[in-house]
Amino acid sequence: MSNNFLNFFGFEEDPFKITPDIDFFFNSKSHQEALMALEYIYHSEEGFVVIVGEPGTGKTITIRKFLSQIPENMEYAYILFPNLSPEELLYAILEDFGIKIPNENITKNKLFSMLKDFLIEKKKEGKKIFIIVDEAQNLSIETLEELRILSNLETEKEKLLQIVLTGQPELEEKLNSPRLRQLKQRITVFIKLNNLSKDEVENYINYRLSKAGNSSVRITKKAINEIYKLSKGIPRIINQIMERALMSAFVNQETTIDKKHIKQAKQSLNFEESIGGVNMFQLTLPKVILIFVLGGIFFLTNYFLFIKTSDNIQSKKTYISTGVNQNTITANVTSETNQKQTQNSSYKNKANKEEKYYILYFATTPSFEEAKKIKEEYENLSGENFNILKVQNGKYYSVARLYKDKETGKKDLKRLKKILEDNDAFLTGKMFSVEIVE
Repeated sequence: MSNNFLNFFGFEEDPFKITPDIDFFFNSKSHQEALMALEYIYHSEEGFVVIVGEPGTGKTITIRKFLSQIPENMEYAYILFPNLSPEELLYAILEDFGIKIPNENITKNKLFSMLKDFLIEKKKEGKKIFIIVDEAQNLSIETLEELRILSNLETEKEKLLQIVLTGQPELEEKLNSPRLRQLKQRITVFIKLNNLSKDEVENYINYRLSKAGNSSVRITKKAINEIYKLSKGIPRIINQIMERALMSAFVNQETTIDKKHIKQAKQSLNFEESIGGVNMFQLTLPKVILIFVLGGIFFLTNYFLFIKTSDNIQSKKTYISTGVNQNTITANVTSETNQKQTQNSSYKNKANKEEKYYILYFATTPSFEEAKKIKEEYENLSGENFNILKVQNGKYYSVARLYKDKETGKKDLKRLKKILEDNDAFLTGKMFSVEIVE
């Protein structure tokens, strides 16, 4: 977002960014129930929690909100790329917990035994262990059955781990399969994230405006009604509509959002009714077009399409973001030394194999070439160095930075999130070992 745009409305940051940001978490009735379910499974130490919802209803941000509040005695594996075979799933879980796997030819039974030993040891330490699988509708029947088997791991008195599955409505359909009847019987809590009501839509918009530091924007009831009609109460679509409505108001130097701005936003979006009657959304253009002139603003016609960001930022959003969680202990690091080093950063591009670091994760992609492009772009945008980490048993690559000092990492996290417009970035809470591949 342009500083001119933010300053005009009195915003400190973009109020309707699409990436999940727990600082903007809106506690609707449905989301509150989901958080309570997660807290229940934490205390009860039994069964599965399943959370389903349409795309954009807030499943991922709900999980992240829960994880931001976890006590120190909880550890978790967060699987974001679940299109895995049963054996690959075990590899991913072990790697996320930082368990070193001796070689790639190890048997599935040995992997299972390694995980069980780990869980027993953690239970002795008083730890509670969670496995969280996002987008779980992509899991095969066989892999879901493997999770059921994992849920059987227990001592004589208690379970060794809890499992949380989140996904789209297809997950519920899959769980109704006769082949998964045993898994379904183990589901302790099933939560469906509903779309926001009309009143919640208004509260949601005002909440995000307030969190962004708004001091001037007003929105009319007719505009709210139109947003509710177009979005069906799906937060992600509300964000997309409001983002373009605000841009329309900005171009016309207006601070009150009314129905005409929503209609102008609609012109830049393509809404199509699906067979099932769900209001689906697609961008009409792949890039955001913002036109500014130094010292003033071009007043654009109402036909112009407003989209979010510049060509540079668009290219960096083509990857899968935030693919590693805070409990990733081991990683393979491909370090590409870049000579650009700013004076305000103590970051070092080189890392010692046996040492531990706080890891600042930015983006993850299954393509090493794509990771290199992201790394290069981030370095060009920020003037600083980044690493590429090999994660998820070598199936994905993360663009990241390494720190010996946590406070320095925190400062860089805050600073670089603004520079890169990357709200998915996060810093690990512990120091983890890394292995340099090159």
